[in-house]
Amino acid sequence: MRSLRRVLIIPIVALTGAALACTLSWGSDQPPTPTPSPFTPFYTPLPIFTPTPFFTPTPLPPTATACVRYTAWPVYTVVAGDTLGSIAQRANTTIAQLVAANCLTDSNLIYVGQQLYVPQLPATLTPTPITPTPVTPAPGAPVFGQALTAEQHWRDSTGQPITYYRTVRLNVGEVPTADVVSFFVTGPAGGAAAYIGQDADPWDGAFVDYTFPAPGTYTFQAVAESDMGRVSSAPFTVRYDPNFVPPGGTQYNTLSFSPTLGTAGGVTSLRAGAAVTITWRDAPGGAVRVDFLFTASTGGVQTIGSDATPADGAAMTWTVPAGIVGTVQARATMPNGQVLTSEAASVRAQ
Repeated sequence: MRSLRRVLIIPIVALTGAALACTLSWGSDQPPTPTPSPFTPFYTPLPIFTPTPFFTPTPLPPTATACVRYTAWPVYTVVAGDTLGSIAQRANTTIAQLVAANCLTDSNLIYVGQQLYVPQLPATLTPTPITPTPVTPAPGAPVFGQALTAEQHWRDSTGQPITYYRTVRLNVGEVPTADVVSFFVTGPAGGAAAYIGQDADPWDGAFVDYTFPAPGTYTFQAVAESDMGRVSSAPFTVRYDPNFVPPGGTQYNTLSFSPTLGTAGGVTSLRAGAAVTITWRDAPGGAVRVDFLFTASTGGVQTIGSDATPADGAAMTWTVPAGIVGTVQARATMPNGQVLTSEAASVRAQ
């Protein structure tokens, strides 16, 4: 019995060892396939955000501030050079009172031509004319082609230049020896001269156009410059009055004839063979020459006379040919070559 047990135990032990050897051998050659586990994400998704619309309030209408201008005061018209402070000082009041009386939103913002109510009208400022400093021009310094003038202008009963044109041309003629010519103005309020423009090619005529900001008396001056020196012109003063009517009535640029046989239907009758003076009383100031032309009703234009010194009023004497019918017109040549004409006057000889 004891020997049989030993025989049975040995095979069992051998089988157990073989099984263990197989198990150890499998583990060293190929790892076992792991059992998959459920997927775990790396982040947690955020909840979807639904924006709430912004509240848009209903705008309220602005509150109107009632302001009534104090119209019991006299009216003052702002001119160039005025400030609210200077107006207040001259009108014996304060800036605050003027702001309140005129419903102004900005005490620093007034403009030429603006009408303001003031407790008393300010005294009129006397413009300070430009006084040129006498200098001896250096050799080769610029030389003006003519005296400074404003085109076009007339002269009033006192001889002062006056114009009704809001825009004039300031002209000093040709300045071939200058590089540039600058122009300056002193307005009705006085003070320092202000730069208004420059002509960079003055050799063919130096000029600029100037628009008056308001009625009043203005003084102009031109300054020519080159490498050889700087020269100032004599000042030219002119009064701007938009209501001015040149000599000759309400119509501008008309011709007058003397003597005549009368005027009917817009046609002036002249005596054939008579010496008739033709006058262009409001010829443009500064013109270098005025020519008078006759245009026959049958065609053809001829120059019947000229005035080479029209500064004192353009005029000529014409011996009227017999049997003529047509028109007479005057043409003024300005220093820059511009041509200005009078109205055509219808005439006939009897």
